[in-house]
Amino acid sequence: MTDKQFITIKIDATDLENFCEQLLKRSRDITKTHDALITLESFISVFARPSHGTKEYQLIENTINKITELSRQQLLKQNTVDLIDALKHCNAKTLAAIHTPLSRNGFYQILQSAIEKISDDDIRLIMLWSANWIKEARELAQNASDFPDAMDFKKAEIRFEEFQAISDIDKVLNNG
Repeated sequence: MTDKQFITIKIDATDLENFCEQLLKRSRDITKTHDALITLESFISVFARPSHGTKEYQLIENTINKITELSRQQLLKQNTVDLIDALKHCNAKTLAAIHTPLSRNGFYQILQSAIEKISDDDIRLIMLWSANWIKEARELAQNASDFPDAMDFKKAEIRFEEFQAISDIDKVLNNG
């Protein structure tokens, strides 16, 4: 067995904050930037274990948490803008792409924000579309199934991610 060889990394809270803020400013894709910040947060946590509990570590941890929360808020804002567009166009594929990586709570949060920014006429259209889409998807999936009380989305050629996203939208809009 060989001896482990180490390098020492010193992190100052101010330098870390400046680095992360520059990363956020230069970001062209907030999703990737947020993922990178989460990875950095994990890296620091794992490789700074001997420092856990120290005043210095707490300062670094608070700094990275603050920046990560800022990126999360930017990500939610961007997802809300994208969701508004996808809802107005009744785009199931894009709705699923927005819905899938988010927690249910995160999705409901941006859905509520989106609803507040969409006209009443558009909301009524989306309500009708989502109710009809879900009804048709259920019928197709039930008819495709070999079992009477089951749905087979795969045989019906319905992406389950789309069904989940539109079901969540329908639950909010139509109490479905």
